[in-house]
Amino acid sequence: MAANNRSYYGNFLTMLSGNTVSQVIPFLIAPVLARIFTPEEFAIQANFLAIVGVIGIVATGRLELAIPLPKEKKEAQAIVFTGLSITALLGVLSLLLAVFSFQISQLYGDQQLAGYLWLAPLGVISYGLLGLTTNWNLRNERFHAISISKVGQSIVNNGLAAALGFWGWGIDGLLVAWLLSQYVNILILLVGVRPDKTYADYSVLTIKSTLKKYKDFPLINSLHAFSDMFITQFLLFWVISDFFGLKELGLFAMMHKYVKAPIVLVSSSVSQLFYVEAGKAINENRSVIPVFKRTLRTSLMFAIPFTLVLLVFAPIIFTWYLGQTWEHAGVYARCLAPSLLLYFLLSPVSGIPILFNQQKTAFVISVMGNLLAVVGLVIAHYFGTRFETALWIYGAGFSLFYIVLLRWYYSIISKHAGTH
Repeated sequence: MAANNRSYYGNFLTMLSGNTVSQVIPFLIAPVLARIFTPEEFAIQANFLAIVGVIGIVATGRLELAIPLPKEKKEAQAIVFTGLSITALLGVLSLLLAVFSFQISQLYGDQQLAGYLWLAPLGVISYGLLGLTTNWNLRNERFHAISISKVGQSIVNNGLAAALGFWGWGIDGLLVAWLLSQYVNILILLVGVRPDKTYADYSVLTIKSTLKKYKDFPLINSLHAFSDMFITQFLLFWVISDFFGLKELGLFAMMHKYVKAPIVLVSSSVSQLFYVEAGKAINENRSVIPVFKRTLRTSLMFAIPFTLVLLVFAPIIFTWYLGQTWEHAGVYARCLAPSLLLYFLLSPVSGIPILFNQQKTAFVISVMGNLLAVVGLVIAHYFGTRFETALWIYGAGFSLFYIVLLRWYYSIISKHAGTH
């Protein structure tokens, strides 16, 4: 057990170090970006990423999550082949976003958005390739490669955006930098990956058999991921743009990006390790509860001080660091602090429904919880409340949702533990 703990924390530190550098870079460059780009320009970027993301999140049919699961390498490679096929198909279908770009921009009340939707297919494909390459490296415990790739992506995304913005590219610079950073990440992850040529006889039959065996990923998990992205970004950003204005969306998006960055810094490292460790425990017929508790303790060490800082100092920090224009972004961060604390705890263990084949129930709970939060925002608008008050209501809805999820996750692994 001691050796397992050393291995767990060693891998955690490897992942955390890469994530730390990749998240420190945008924080260092944030004051530059905040003074080059306006809240409205960040709002355009947020809308573009929400539209691309709602397709990109299911670009592989969510089969990338199945890559670490099979014992046989041949089966894992068949999953990759099937995921690539789905990615190519959705990349082609996303050309429709460019065809209907005028109508989409009208819906968002954002005329400039139409000029960038031709980039959507490249963005969708990058989502699929990045998910597949990341999980292949995760399966092979190439944690250093994953860390390095995240650093490379962060340097390109933030450094190039600052340079292009300084040269007067405007919103073009933000989007080009993001897109190139996706592919830089992918290329780094591919270095040193050598698929076994004996497994190269893939065909339509391979796709059919893979989809049959892992049908819950494209049928259930994809719907779950799609609904999450649709409600929490696509729909949410539309509501904020249409009801509260493009500037408020820009402030919210900037706040959301930099406040969630520390959470992603810790939770992405912890969640990937939890997924691997929990998967091993299940295969070895051991209880997942010790891994679950250890993961929550690790997250809590970071979540409590982070939340206290937001509640007390967020407006001051945003004003001092990003400039007076962004003071209200700090106010909005304070509104969401309680829900972010719970998200900090929930995110690392969110793979439990996949590991225990509970995607259907997870999907239903997720849709209800996400809608509860967004509907609260809409109701607040119709009662004429300020955006700040609406965000408190929105955060309360999410807090309730996260508490329900955490209790459900624990009940799942408790039942599994009871079978030994």
